[in-house]
Amino acid sequence: MTTSTIIPPQSLALEGFALGGTLPAKLEKLTRRLLGQRNTDCNTVKRLRRYFHTAPDGLGQMTVRTPTRSQTVHYRFGTSDEDVIWQIFGGGDYDLTRLRRFDDIRRYVDARHAAGQRPVIIDAGANIGISAVFFALTFPTARVVAIEPEAENFALLVRNTRELGVHCLRAALSSEPGHVTVHDGGEGSWSFRTERAAAPGGIPCLTINDLFAEHLDTDAFPFLVKVDIEGAEADVFSRNTQWVERTPVIITELHDWLLPGQGTALPFLRCVSALDRDFVYLGEDVFSIDNRLGA
Repeated sequence: MTTSTIIPPQSLALEGFALGGTLPAKLEKLTRRLLGQRNTDCNTVKRLRRYFHTAPDGLGQMTVRTPTRSQTVHYRFGTSDEDVIWQIFGGGDYDLTRLRRFDDIRRYVDARHAAGQRPVIIDAGANIGISAVFFALTFPTARVVAIEPEAENFALLVRNTRELGVHCLRAALSSEPGHVTVHDGGEGSWSFRTERAAAPGGIPCLTINDLFAEHLDTDAFPFLVKVDIEGAEADVFSRNTQWVERTPVIITELHDWLLPGQGTALPFLRCVSALDRDFVYLGEDVFSIDNRLGA
């Protein structure tokens, strides 16, 4: 293999939205500055973005470029889709170079890559695919598996990751097989929540252990699992967690803030506290990193 194992996020070039260097993006930035608007709720900014960045089907679009490839992604104007783009490409939510352990991570991936293996990344709660695009572009040799239960989000996930080789699964992450129903959490299209179905039917549940069994082989190794599933992490980390010790990097958003008094973070904290792993809180996410990486 000769492809770079990691493309630094800082080398990504963005066209469209307000994160790139194009004239429309600069106009949006200027408009925000003049109006004192730093969020996505300004009607003037929304109209400007619609004028410059509307695809024929009425969706917004932006292009992300690396030194060797590019990917166009689509999003719904005036929705949480825009916040997701800001967080991942503007805020660097999943940018591992922010970690002091990044050199350990890079050396580990490079060593496995030199042995002829590619990393496996599980993106649970993939939403419209912005995170999956980020992972696929910054880890170009990775096998990315993206999981999203909500139908409209999933359709955009498939569209946005086309040509990137991402495995898209309409399913819910769980600690054991079964089925769930999907409910609107009332906070936009990134807040859908799942509930266990009493009878078969609905959206199937997948476990990380089963996903590893399917996607790991002599040519692939477990590398990163990202879990942002609106409180369902309480179930995922409650049992059948053999996969945790096998995963060098786990990124989790904990949702005690969303579900106060329900203790949704407790299973995760109990699970990782028994292992030799770092615990790093950056922004909304916890990064759990295997300390054996530097050995």
